[in-house]
Amino acid sequence: MSSSKRMMADVSGGGWLPDEMIMEVLLRLPAKSLLRFRAVCRSWAALFSTEQFRGLHMATPKAAPPKLLFVSPTATSDSSTEVCSVSLSAGPEDDLKLFTLDSACGDSMQLLMPAPCHGLNLLFDAVAPAYYICNAATRAVTRLPPFPRGFRHASAGLGFDARTRRYKVVRLIGGTHDDIESVRCEVYTHGDHVGGGSPMDSWRPPAGGGVPLGLRRFAGAAVSDAQFHNLPPVFANGSLHWSLHPLSSKRPRAAVISFSLADETFSFIGPPPFWTSPAPLLASDPESIPYRNAELEGHLVQMDNQLCMVRDLRYDGNTGGCILEIWKLSDRSSGAWSLYHAVHLFGRVARDLCRPEVMRVIGSTSGNGRLGKKIIIITSEHIMYDEFRKKAHTYDLSSESLETILSIEETHASLEGVTPSSRFSLFEESLAPVHRFAEHA
Repeated sequence: MSSSKRMMADVSGGGWLPDEMIMEVLLRLPAKSLLRFRAVCRSWAALFSTEQFRGLHMATPKAAPPKLLFVSPTATSDSSTEVCSVSLSAGPEDDLKLFTLDSACGDSMQLLMPAPCHGLNLLFDAVAPAYYICNAATRAVTRLPPFPRGFRHASAGLGFDARTRRYKVVRLIGGTHDDIESVRCEVYTHGDHVGGGSPMDSWRPPAGGGVPLGLRRFAGAAVSDAQFHNLPPVFANGSLHWSLHPLSSKRPRAAVISFSLADETFSFIGPPPFWTSPAPLLASDPESIPYRNAELEGHLVQMDNQLCMVRDLRYDGNTGGCILEIWKLSDRSSGAWSLYHAVHLFGRVARDLCRPEVMRVIGSTSGNGRLGKKIIIITSEHIMYDEFRKKAHTYDLSSESLETILSIEETHASLEGVTPSSRFSLFEESLAPVHRFAEHA
């Protein structure tokens, strides 16, 4: 008997529908419906908790339109945070408050990564400071254990170790002048168990050793840029990736620092072609160029399960209407990059996207039926003092049209760099468990 049939053996209970049809229906339901359906019978509750069903459910396309996740302060208190979702498609309004994080400062809360990792998001409260892991689909959330203090810069990301089937949070930390190591790494394994007991509640050095001596200068620069420009690491192909900027070398050797979740070792990826032959900026108004050129050199994004780099061309006068390019890492072993997508906009819409200081691509939605593939773009424009206007857009690659789906004004209580932190991420339907600890139960 196949594994899928074994899973369904006790589910149908002699009902009218074939087992395969019941399974197809269940796999297409949102996570919140499946959580309610656990009360139907014990066999369903057991089925939904299996790793095999969770994997099939996440891999099955859903009929519901894709959504965006965002965090904001609650209307009644600055010391709590609302986690909300909004649809990325035109149609009936379905904005929804998913849950509230009490004792988490809304003005300092960040969604650290632009896309969830198998349905799990990593959040950070810069005031506490504290990390959280949440599954927005199931509304499950937990606060991670405290981490050592005393550092200049830090950048963290969440990834999945396919070998052990565990989620890991990885922190790159820039040391102080008194530290022996200029940059170090810490790993936290979510849901790790020791002898069947309670989950480990501590951060540890990576099993494969720390940052190699030959990569420490690159890793230190990556951490500084990550914090100063709020450039989060990206999880793709089993590794977390931090981007570098070619500001100190005309012939950069590394464009990306990578950390393998399975081996817990570091490596680097070479630069894309446009790094070695940079085109001069030809902005009509030099005063409009945001902050410094590092913002224009590119940022990383995971798209179609591949690592990509976005090249910002808004201030290059010779692009023929192309405002950004997306380059895909075609071959990890050789470090070969190839042009994947180009975003072309003209007229008023293009000017509107040139006004914000920051423009970031956070992912894409797959083409479905008559709907083409869309790229999701977040912009941030400084209004005054600690206030910013954030907008979320979708760009249809087929029609070359842009649609603004969300516009909000935010206050950032903690602004360590010139770029405000991100409070947006993609929403992913998932039954991935969020493990709670005794101190938070």
